[in-house]
Amino acid sequence: MLKACKRGRSLLPILTLLAISGVPRALAVSPLFARGYTVLPAPQSVSFTGPDFPFSSGWQLQLTGGVKADDVAVTTLKEDLAARYGLTLAEGSGGGGAGVIRLAFAPGSVAIGDSTDRDHDVLAEQAYFLALQPQSISIRANAPTGLFYGVETLIQLMRSQEGQFHLPAADITDWPNLQMRIIYWDDAHHLDHQDVLKAAIRQAAFYKINGFAIKLEGHFQYKSAAPIVEPYALSPAELQELTDFGLRYHVQVIPYLDGRPTTPLF
Repeated sequence: MLKACKRGRSLLPILTLLAISGVPRALAVSPLFARGYTVLPAPQSVSFTGPDFPFSSGWQLQLTGGVKADDVAVTTLKEDLAARYGLTLAEGSGGGGAGVIRLAFAPGSVAIGDSTDRDHDVLAEQAYFLALQPQSISIRANAPTGLFYGVETLIQLMRSQEGQFHLPAADITDWPNLQMRIIYWDDAHHLDHQDVLKAAIRQAAFYKINGFAIKLEGHFQYKSAAPIVEPYALSPAELQELTDFGLRYHVQVIPYLDGRPTTPLF
């Protein structure tokens, strides 16, 4: 696991290291990066099908294959387009002449290839297929996690050029090399507020990190060890709230405690 940066510093350098750590394919320049697009971690397979095309507000969103309007992939797509780029999707059936973004679950439709992790069933749940064309963008996944990751890749792909956003015409198939990708948030000497921790989890999810280990020590209100509890320590309800927030974005919050065995190991 890697130690995350303190409050006020970007997670990007740490996440960049994690994105390339132990993944030989990322050591070479990815096809997307060579074309001027940055996605972390680099997708497993990219095939360009045409020139870049513009993307603007007004695209229509269509949900099929059991995708619900409140699915985190859907809400994240809308929120991130608005917050990061000032873009909005069209409501209703009219797209104003713009294209259509289709999100769909199709179990068994996205096959994975080689990976370090041998549990391919778990990796398949995180896989997605993203097809980008001038009037049509489609994200298909075997499971909700994969659909969320496909949306995050689409958000990362947005490139601003001369006051307009562009996307590459391409087919992208992706799956993780490892089923768990964990960062370590070091709160050893202070406790960040809930909003800071949630923002860190959300940023980690943006880069497809799915494990958030946090060092509790005195930062939790233990009933059986009151003397070590620090001021403003997390209550059980607050830790549960943080855990639930992480799970919504497919991130497992992992409490971490220092300890030592009561008997010698050797």
